[in-house]
Amino acid sequence: EILLNNNIVYSYVPSGKNRLYFSVLNFTDPFKVFFGIIVSFFKLLYLFPDVIFSKGGFDSVPTCIAAFLLRIPIIMHDSDSIPGRASLFISKFAYRIAVSYEESISYYANKEIVALTGQPIIEKYTPPTGFSKEISDQKKNILIIGGSGGSIKINDAVLATLPEMIAKYNIIHQVGKNNIYDVMSRSDIILENYNSENYKVYDTIDFSEIYKNMDLVITRAGSILFELVAWQIPSIIIPIPESVSRDQMNNARVFFQKGVAKVIDENNLSPNILLNLVDTILEDKLEYGKMLNACKKINLNNASEIIAKEILNISSKHN
Repeated sequence: EILLNNNIVYSYVPSGKNRLYFSVLNFTDPFKVFFGIIVSFFKLLYLFPDVIFSKGGFDSVPTCIAAFLLRIPIIMHDSDSIPGRASLFISKFAYRIAVSYEESISYYANKEIVALTGQPIIEKYTPPTGFSKEISDQKKNILIIGGSGGSIKINDAVLATLPEMIAKYNIIHQVGKNNIYDVMSRSDIILENYNSENYKVYDTIDFSEIYKNMDLVITRAGSILFELVAWQIPSIIIPIPESVSRDQMNNARVFFQKGVAKVIDENNLSPNILLNLVDTILEDKLEYGKMLNACKKINLNNASEIIAKEILNISSKHN
């Protein structure tokens, strides 16, 4: 949908994934990757772009291999604090590598082509120039996000604390399209004898409309963390378990070390732990002030402009 809204043409290329756990797909996916390389080669031969911009991931591998064979320069950007296997593989063919985290630079063999750009953020999700958030004495606003598809475990923990939460805070809860009816029906029962005006539940939300009013965000450890820092919003991060994604736990650690977030391991997530941590952050002005000031100290580098200029620079030189 985002591609179509920006008049960007989508062209399908088959790909596969190299899983570290047993799966029947591990036997078939190498053939999909090989087929994807062939498809990519002929599509690129027809289009022959002056530059390839890759966001890493296994879906990018066939196209990047084909681009290397055709000597089309590749710019790669990686959004994680520890690069994944696909990103490290693609980096061997890359002309330039941009990274969101300084901690990831050491993982690349050729550090001369690596630049710390930060994370590109869509313009509508960036605050106005000169934006500075201050501590308010008004009732605090909390945004809860379980990823684009929502998180059942986070939803369950929030619902279990709803009466206590809404007594102190205004809650906006994004639960995902698959969970919206379940959460709405359960919250209606839980809040039957309470004033539920302080709790709003949505399947999806345009965050650009509400960031400026948020005091705390409970979220996963995706790229949204850079948007929260830009808006100077402290966060509680509940990363996807390492057994599913090591990227999120590592990203969460970095933001915790920078002082802008607290982290709860999903395996330790309980209603009491979540509520106590929310209270600790929002009711202690000194602690909240430290997290707010830590957000203001992080330099986001204007990554979108830096990467775009390098793409144009390389494409103008490609013969």
